[in-house]
Amino acid sequence: MELETAASTVEVTDSGLVIRWSDGSRSRFHSLWLRDNCPSGGDKRKAFRTFSIIDLNPELFVIDAERNDDGDLAVEFSDGHESVFDFEWLRANSHEPHDRIGAARQISHFRAGAVLPEFDLPKRGSAAHCDLLDAVARWGVAIVNGVPGDVGGTEMLADLVGRVRETDFGRLFEIVVEPEVWEFSQSGLALDPHTDDPYRYTPSGTSILHCVEVSTTGGESVLVDGFGIAVDIRDDDPDAFDLLTETRIPFVRHRIETVEQGEDVHLLAHAPIISLDRDHEIVGIRFHERSMAPLDIDPSQVGAYYRALITFTKAVNDPGRAVQFRLEPGQAIVYDNQRVLHGRTAFGSDGGRRHLRLCTIDRDQFHSRLRRLREVHDRPGVLERLPSGSIA
Repeated sequence: MELETAASTVEVTDSGLVIRWSDGSRSRFHSLWLRDNCPSGGDKRKAFRTFSIIDLNPELFVIDAERNDDGDLAVEFSDGHESVFDFEWLRANSHEPHDRIGAARQISHFRAGAVLPEFDLPKRGSAAHCDLLDAVARWGVAIVNGVPGDVGGTEMLADLVGRVRETDFGRLFEIVVEPEVWEFSQSGLALDPHTDDPYRYTPSGTSILHCVEVSTTGGESVLVDGFGIAVDIRDDDPDAFDLLTETRIPFVRHRIETVEQGEDVHLLAHAPIISLDRDHEIVGIRFHERSMAPLDIDPSQVGAYYRALITFTKAVNDPGRAVQFRLEPGQAIVYDNQRVLHGRTAFGSDGGRRHLRLCTIDRDQFHSRLRRLREVHDRPGVLERLPSGSIA
């Protein structure tokens, strides 16, 4: 929804200004906030500042405010300083709840039977590149075709999203069935839908699963929309939703030996399964049943929490919520690891070799690239409040 930026009235108050917009809403701006954000003080977006908060007088107030000949708002302060603000900028940066909702993220949920967005590997910086990242932001996932099967192909796709994150698994992780399994994904067993890295303070953000070779039977990819589950639980069982958002539970990963693709680690993070922002909007899902440590929560809440956990886990494993398909060589899934839970069906060794390559990009890298592409291609949503994700 586009916000109305035409002002009907501007009123000076004891605390600052109240602007009433032509759509009937109002925005309040404190004197100190206005002085701190005066355009003459430098550009905060570029981290170039010539004005410091230390120079603010805590007793500062607005003396007068009026529209100037250029249609901007001229504000006179008690310290003798005058600031000139663009009305559109003020509305875009208002901290009123209704303005934050107006710039809310654009989310579309998916269930079983949904057709996921699909793209050919785009040229970096192109409109199609923007379309791809837009789709991942909206749906949580997109399929990309025509990705070369070598490491360079994976890197090429990852470069469209942001800088690859290096962890104890390295930059790229080869998921191949191994005779001696040290990572569950290297077996032929089915994997329940989950998010990766819940035991990290900040889990992987945007992930890429690139298919190099595929088994002839089984091994189909399974994707579930965690945001959709959270919304339904919020609507159907508010008490369970509150427990899943307010209770921090432990996730652990303990590997005492270094293996071919991974260092020895002892990772531990406490965080809720569903993360919310200040407006109580859902921004992240953290769930991996195999990585949950023994619950360390208030004893009086254990029973109620388990009931909420059972509700969530049943929804994750509900076939009616899962999109299931075979990923073919040269295809890759780009997905939001803090929203979309991923898994696979079982497969046997007689079905041929199955080889996927995984890499991840931090969430802020993806959001940065998306905002820049929206700016370059004059797309809406540059200031969309993208979900920050699960943070311990």
